[in-house]
Amino acid sequence: IGVITVGVAGAAAWYRVDTEVDAVTDDLDTINGGAIGDVIILKAENSARDVVVKHATGNLRLDASVDFTLNHVDDTLMLIYDGSNWLEIARSNNGV
Repeated sequence: IGVITVGVAGAAAWYRVDTEVDAVTDDLDTINGGAIGDVIILKAENSARDVVVKHATGNLRLDASVDFTLNHVDDTLMLIYDGSNWLEIARSNNGV
């Protein structure tokens, strides 16, 4: 995927993310859209495909500078927008 666009503007929202053309794995490095203070939750669309959320490749800043892989439909990643970057608030690896 590389890039997704969100349209939150003042409300928390969740988004299912998937790989481009149903590839086995794909990286997500940039999220476009949002306003300062917006909170989003990313959730895996399909347990058979891995979305690797990349730290500092684009505008995502993740805890401990570590990428996070959404590889199960119960995995989630919560982010807040600071006007430039999406910062990790929490992650949940529920599908171990």
